[in-house]
Amino acid sequence: MKKISLTILSGIICLTASAQELVSEALPFMQMDFNPSSVAMGSTRIPGAAILPLSGTKLAAGVAYESYMPDFGGTQYVSGGVAGTYGRFGASLGFTRGTGDEITGERFTPSEILVNAGVSYAISPVIAAGVNVKYAKEQLLSNYSNNAVAADLFVAGKVDALDFAAGVTSLGGQVESESTGKFNLPSAVTLGCGYLYEFDKISLAARVKGDYYFSGNLAAGLGVEGWYEGLVAVRAGYHYGGDSIIPDFASIGLGVRLGEFTLDAAYLFASEVLQNSFSICAGVRF
Repeated sequence: MKKISLTILSGIICLTASAQELVSEALPFMQMDFNPSSVAMGSTRIPGAAILPLSGTKLAAGVAYESYMPDFGGTQYVSGGVAGTYGRFGASLGFTRGTGDEITGERFTPSEILVNAGVSYAISPVIAAGVNVKYAKEQLLSNYSNNAVAADLFVAGKVDALDFAAGVTSLGGQVESESTGKFNLPSAVTLGCGYLYEFDKISLAARVKGDYYFSGNLAAGLGVEGWYEGLVAVRAGYHYGGDSIIPDFASIGLGVRLGEFTLDAAYLFASEVLQNSFSICAGVRF
């Protein structure tokens, strides 16, 4: 089993090593985080379905709303998704639609669509691997659009209170435009881990994630979360974007859990671009 997981990870490293130097990136929303509980922790969630078979979650579903860059003629996103496990297998489906402000004089509203489907398998009780395939399209002008298919490939693990993952996100070909040439997708090598500490009525978690984009840019996130009796959560985090496609920001958030029902919210600040962005999600988890 260990040999299989090492082989998968070696393949991921080879894909990274063979990537060409990229000049420009298209469809940046492919790398956005639409999960408020993760955004509130500096966007430290590992994308894809790889960790699902090890999560203990039988079935989860949710809908979310995000107001992104509201002070800069921003975009409003509506997302929905469902994920579940059966034995050693995990699967997920998701959909996101973004709508921007109407272009003055054009009577046209820019839009973005992201659809994804993931499958995963627990290679052993502590190691799983998964792939998430996604389709993205953006309509920037009435006569100009981009679209692409990409994949997230991951190996994930969970040992007691520690979980970890390594993989490649948004791996795919170039986006071609008749008027502006070719653009590359925002592909990146992603590493992340988290640790959960529980005592009495309180549980504390910390997460860290790093992205190395094929364009040569680095990004990283750090977040913390505290739950009281499994009912109310407080979250905070920071995301360092550097010169990558997602700018720097600090974040805070809250979470509420009532039985199987959950409600999460996140707010971004300390960012010239993302200041006052916020998101909220209602879901159910079994």
